[in-house]
Amino acid sequence: MKKSLLIGLLLAAPAAQAWDCKYERNIDQVLDLTGSEELVVNAAAGDLDIRGGGAAGEAVIRGTYCVSEEKWLEHEVIVTESGRRAEIRVDLPETSGWSLTGSRYAFVDLEIGVPDGIALDVSDSSGDVGIEGVAAVRVSDSSGDLELRDIGGPVVLRDSSGDIELVDIRGDVTVEDDSSGDIEGERITGNVLVEKDSSGGMYFSGVSGNVTIERDSSGDITARDVGGDFTVLRDSSGDIRAVNVEGKVDIPEES
Repeated sequence: MKKSLLIGLLLAAPAAQAWDCKYERNIDQVLDLTGSEELVVNAAAGDLDIRGGGAAGEAVIRGTYCVSEEKWLEHEVIVTESGRRAEIRVDLPETSGWSLTGSRYAFVDLEIGVPDGIALDVSDSSGDVGIEGVAAVRVSDSSGDLELRDIGGPVVLRDSSGDIELVDIRGDVTVEDDSSGDIEGERITGNVLVEKDSSGGMYFSGVSGNVTIERDSSGDITARDVGGDFTVLRDSSGDIRAVNVEGKVDIPEES
């Protein structure tokens, strides 16, 4: 019994310490965006916050790089590339392995300031993502919550897990695939299309155009104050509510 308990505690140690910061280094870099039409951000483990309103022609990259091994502090963790399609890439050291002293980890919490008019293409593996005050946005997110506010163009999302919050979007919203977590959208000037949602509730309010749910596996769906049509093509389980929809409401009969 004692041996089993010790093994259990040792196995739990990496998870318990996964977000410690034993050694850290501050990040402060600037990427030249002169002539750039789009900024690609390939993030990794850690939180990511991107905000518009920055100086024209540059992206200001600040954050904290945290690791379990001091030697990893010398690793070049932020890689940048200018051009028409500029890029900020997080390159973390290989952390696979485990020791009696705890887990091996590396993560970066980033804050990126960008000009208002730039479009974003963001990929993130884990951690929360917040994006505010930018133009068109495409996001592919593996885990963690996703919050988009004050976006001045179309939004395209793919998300594996975590909640999605969309507020003040001036453009169409397309959710290509959402595996789990709730989706909430408020004040969207455009159409909303959810191509596939596996689990979690959906709530859309203040949409000027149509709200279309092509495929939903489970969770409640609510559309409120919609200027166009509200359509649910396929729904496996959960309640569907339509409140103050100006256009046509087309939902499965069993709902």
